[in-house]
Amino acid sequence: LLSAANQPFDLARDLPVRFHVWRVGPTEHVVLLVLHHIAADGTSLIPLWRDLSQAYAARRQGRQPGWQPLPVQYADYTLWQRRWLGSLEDPASVAARELDYWRRALAGLPEELSLPADRARPRVASYRGGAVPVMVEAPLVARLRELGQSEGASLFMVLQGALAVLLSRLGAGTDIPLGTPIAGRLDDALQDQVGFYVNTLVTRTDLSGTPHFREVLRRVREFDLAAFAHQELPFEQLVQALQPARSMARHPLFQVLLVLQNTGPAGEELEGISLINEPLPQAVSRFDLLWNLEETPQGGLAGIVEYSTDLYERESAERLVRRYVQVLAQIVALPERCVDDVDVLEAEEHSPVHCQPDARAKGPQSLVAWFEIAANRSRGRQAVACGSEQRTYAQLNTAANRLAHQLIDLGVGPDVLVGICLERSVEMIVAMLAVVKAGGAYLPLDPDAPPARLTATLADAAPRVVLTTHTIGPRLDTDVPRLHLDDNPGLPERTDNPADRGVRPDHAAYVIYTSGSTGQPKGAVITHECVVRLFTETERWYGFSERDVWTMFHSFAFDFSVWEIWGALLYGGRLVLVPTLVSRSPSEFLDLLVRERVTVLNQTPSAFYQLMQADAERPELGDRLSLKWVIFGGEALSLPQLTRWYARHADDAPRLVNMYGITETTVHVTHQPLSAALAANETASLIGVPIPDLRTYVLDERLRPVPTGVAGVLYVAGPG
Repeated sequence: LLSAANQPFDLARDLPVRFHVWRVGPTEHVVLLVLHHIAADGTSLIPLWRDLSQAYAARRQGRQPGWQPLPVQYADYTLWQRRWLGSLEDPASVAARELDYWRRALAGLPEELSLPADRARPRVASYRGGAVPVMVEAPLVARLRELGQSEGASLFMVLQGALAVLLSRLGAGTDIPLGTPIAGRLDDALQDQVGFYVNTLVTRTDLSGTPHFREVLRRVREFDLAAFAHQELPFEQLVQALQPARSMARHPLFQVLLVLQNTGPAGEELEGISLINEPLPQAVSRFDLLWNLEETPQGGLAGIVEYSTDLYERESAERLVRRYVQVLAQIVALPERCVDDVDVLEAEEHSPVHCQPDARAKGPQSLVAWFEIAANRSRGRQAVACGSEQRTYAQLNTAANRLAHQLIDLGVGPDVLVGICLERSVEMIVAMLAVVKAGGAYLPLDPDAPPARLTATLADAAPRVVLTTHTIGPRLDTDVPRLHLDDNPGLPERTDNPADRGVRPDHAAYVIYTSGSTGQPKGAVITHECVVRLFTETERWYGFSERDVWTMFHSFAFDFSVWEIWGALLYGGRLVLVPTLVSRSPSEFLDLLVRERVTVLNQTPSAFYQLMQADAERPELGDRLSLKWVIFGGEALSLPQLTRWYARHADDAPRLVNMYGITETTVHVTHQPLSAALAANETASLIGVPIPDLRTYVLDERLRPVPTGVAGVLYVAGPG
């Protein structure tokens, strides 16, 4: 059947109609009718079947069928239509008047209907498709009719308005163009004709201004009646005249077609034969979506939704059908409801998108307590290195304790801010630890930042003191006291760990100023508890240990550095500070990674793409990498770009992970393991699932959950 149906017609020599008959048993046959659309439309099936029935009955009796001559032939109609429409170049012609209407009616039409899809639209549509069934029960259809009649609208208009509401709630906006075929048989003499009379109209539904559904129905009725009154201009001429942006990827003017078949059954009997009339499903889709509905003898609606497999999986198409029936039920239940309040979500979509949290991981309550445990366990191990300068955990702890006592003498305690404006150095890590040991919160300041930003940050944060050097200090235009660490004879001799400073989990650990996406940088105050749970909740994924070597690649004033620095120090690992010049040279950075045997690399995607290039140019060096983890953050990730990396490195050597988050959410919110398969098949910047103690929601502008696949704003709740 499929092979016969898919055999093309050569219109230069073939009749545009074929019959195939198969004998499948002594009394059972299959008959396939294949029609080219140039020869017939849906309404044609009624007279065609009637002719077939008459011919079959006559042949059984051994005579020829006695058809009556038709009053007009199809060719007569085509010639008449051409004369009646006239030329588009003639302003007084019917065609020109109709075109003028359509120019006004379709002015500003969206170039493409934006709908959530499973895959990106290809550059050239394949027209491969699938189909899923639609069923609307008779009681609901009866209420839909009543609703339409109350506004002087047809059932089709109600179905159109409901589909427009659904597509709008799925992110298509408030201007919804749909295509629909129209029979085109405006003369009774054409009713018995077999031929192609159908034209395609563009219907346009305006959902702006948050109307209720009755108002939507009035707008649909007004537009459709005017469109039906201007239905004669052939669609292909309309497209040529309007010249919309053309693409081989989509249908022009509309991408979704709505059909309501009301012609009745084409035929149900042949003399002496029991029949089952079945359409043959074709694996094609002429549009993104085609809703083909037909009234059933029981008063319901049945049909299919044909979908493009370029864009949709079957499951997504089935979900669209369920949503549509849900919308139909809601608009008849409460037609005065604002259409923005129509619920298109399925039950499970009302819940937040989050991992099921396990029991909260137990651990130290502050960064100070956790660091002391790691430092005591790893006293002789190297803690931090910057070039030739290195410190063991014992040395780092002693230096930080000494400076912490001096800060305490200056009045630093819980929730007191201390600025740190230093070049990348071991001294910078000492200063950071000293501040939190004194109970304060550190304020990282990048000495290479624009002076105006430094000045504004210091004025807004008003720290108790700024730790800096004589070289950097003059760049700071501030009245805040400075403590120059390169000439600081006042350090106490005390090297013991400061006594309990009353640091609670909810005390501030640091303040980082965001980039200022709203035009004004703002300080995010992050507590000890926020950072501690970031690591306890992600331990299950990474298993960091004292054997790991981390790099601090990013600016101290960028929140990614929190993950880099504390990730090493809390687990007793080794932290390698990457000199600024090395961080700007991918080749030199590759040398450093190999030389220092780095196991945990944290990178923005743009920096990693450059490292990938260095790895490709020096494969003999890249093959010596000791990396276990590469963790992305800070930017959108282009998965296809990673295919070059996976071509050289197996999925598990090292493992790549994309994490998403912002300063206010304590560095990371979500976690997405990557693979060569994902890189080869996905184009979106996948961010994965939330850290287990968080809840995430994708909400619309009215703070309601959006349906699966629809763009919204990510909201995050929970610790951190």
